[in-house]
Amino acid sequence: MRKVKDVLPNMCSLGKVLSKYTMVAQKSFDFGIGMQLYPAEIHTLSTIERLGGGGVTEIAHESGVTKGAVSQLISKLVKKELCVKEKDPENGARVVVKLTALGKVAVDNHYNFHLEHDRVFLEYLRSMDDEKIRVFDDICRNMNKWMDNYLK
Repeated sequence: MRKVKDVLPNMCSLGKVLSKYTMVAQKSFDFGIGMQLYPAEIHTLSTIERLGGGGVTEIAHESGVTKGAVSQLISKLVKKELCVKEKDPENGARVVVKLTALGKVAVDNHYNFHLEHDRVFLEYLRSMDDEKIRVFDDICRNMNKWMDNYLK
């Protein structure tokens, strides 16, 4: 096993990436709908689209954030007319969130944005063999657990 001092340079590189990610998360983008959206907003819309609509609990679970955070985001997105809340026809006590036509346009443009903007990194990931992908996935899962410890 390596000594802590031997892995610290890797932690510094990771720290730089996480710092830049934080900066990106605070930056808004226009995905061709005439309004600025923050990453948390467009990713919530993408989650709703991927689920085919869903309740706050489902969206929060899929997104990895609290129900309170998702509820606040959905309220903002409803005001921006990017999604709507509807009563679940099968369970009148449940509210389902669905995309509007404008929300769908934003999600589609977001997907195309990543295809172009992240092309080089996506090609790098696609070039990895199955073992490297498993290692990458394992690192991501472990980093997620690591960050969970900070959020307790």
